[in-house]
Amino acid sequence: MKVAVVGAGAAGLAATYALKKQGVDVTCFEASGAVGGRARCYEKNGFIFDTGAQFMVSMCEAQTRLARELGLADQILPFDLKVSLWRDGSIYPLPATGSFANLVNGIPDLLRFRGLPFRVYPQMARVGLAMLKRYMNVEFGKMSQPCLLDLGDTSVADFVLEHGGPEALDWAMAPMTASLTLGEADEVGIAHLICLLGFYSGLLLMEKGIGSLPSALHDALKDEVRLSTPVREVVIDGGAVRGVEVDDGFFEADHVICATTASAALKIAPDLPDSIAGPLEKVRYSSTIHVMLAMERRLLPAGLYAVSLPRGAGSFLPALNECSDKSPYLAPPGSGLSHCVTYGRRARGLFELDDDEVVERVLQEVRRFIPSATGQPLMAEVVRWDEAICLESPGQFPAIYCLKRNAMDDVRGLHLAGEYMYLISSVEGALRSGEDAAAAVLASS
Repeated sequence: MKVAVVGAGAAGLAATYALKKQGVDVTCFEASGAVGGRARCYEKNGFIFDTGAQFMVSMCEAQTRLARELGLADQILPFDLKVSLWRDGSIYPLPATGSFANLVNGIPDLLRFRGLPFRVYPQMARVGLAMLKRYMNVEFGKMSQPCLLDLGDTSVADFVLEHGGPEALDWAMAPMTASLTLGEADEVGIAHLICLLGFYSGLLLMEKGIGSLPSALHDALKDEVRLSTPVREVVIDGGAVRGVEVDDGFFEADHVICATTASAALKIAPDLPDSIAGPLEKVRYSSTIHVMLAMERRLLPAGLYAVSLPRGAGSFLPALNECSDKSPYLAPPGSGLSHCVTYGRRARGLFELDDDEVVERVLQEVRRFIPSATGQPLMAEVVRWDEAICLESPGQFPAIYCLKRNAMDDVRGLHLAGEYMYLISSVEGALRSGEDAAAAVLASS
């Protein structure tokens, strides 16, 4: 049995690794010259840059298990998240998440907190109660939640406006949605946000960046991964896969695991039946320009990770952050490291600018909210993601759920993997989807 895996992101690497452990003849094709996809990191001049995903959580069973298998267990660190809200030129910290001691120590911050207009609180109480009612049936160890299917066509914006009001949306829920997905509140399904808020408890990170896990997987798969080898087409004939077309010819395979974005799968597999193509067409992604600023001094006060910006501030950044405290390996002592990610409709015009212009616009925006950030960065790294985070837009969850239940065998030998296959779209979801695809291959042999 021969298996072709398309894509060496988290999903493709997980699938390849699982099949190799079972002695399967598997080859993974990656179009770029590096592995990891949207979970890649690299080191430069003493700084480690996470180009995409940065965190994991205590519920990330696949990530923690693979880290142990690959000798990275001691590199998993807990992270106590302390954020603040910007309002009228001032920053108002909130108590840090994590331990009970953090909450107690944060009581003075809570008493001084003036980061939200008063009318937000009763609206958010109603929204929180409505969300809590749905939490009661969610099993947070699982990546998909059938109990939320009835919310599959409801956006965050519609849900908040129905149960709360516009102030709750502008000051709390829209900024939260933007920070988690880089999308607008009307682009993201409320079922996705409900699961994310329950899933993202007990934050963890890898001390040398989240991309160290894909790198370790690649080290274990050097003979199975072919970099800089784009797949031009997944060949389907007679209702079954025959293999993949690459630049140097046809690679015959009994099974093909398409571990790409949904849109890429549609492009390279043009002969998909409507039962598969239709649900994939429902998948939407946020776009972002990720500007990573290596600074001589930290951007935010010590111990503070992020400043959330309300929608009314009119920024193309959902928040400002300081990452140097996350791990001693990410930045040299005393220096700063900030990840600035653009989001939503306001940011789309930035894609027309070159990298230097984007950096200058981002620096102007940072200084608008943090006037003390006057220095020039030591380095500015720019990564553009046309497809950054799966938005789980209204309609996607029910469509993909039905696809997984009813149409996964409509093309023999074809298997789909990627974070979009789960309601909680994340690196964890990508890894589990890759392992699921590998299990389906093994079950069919």
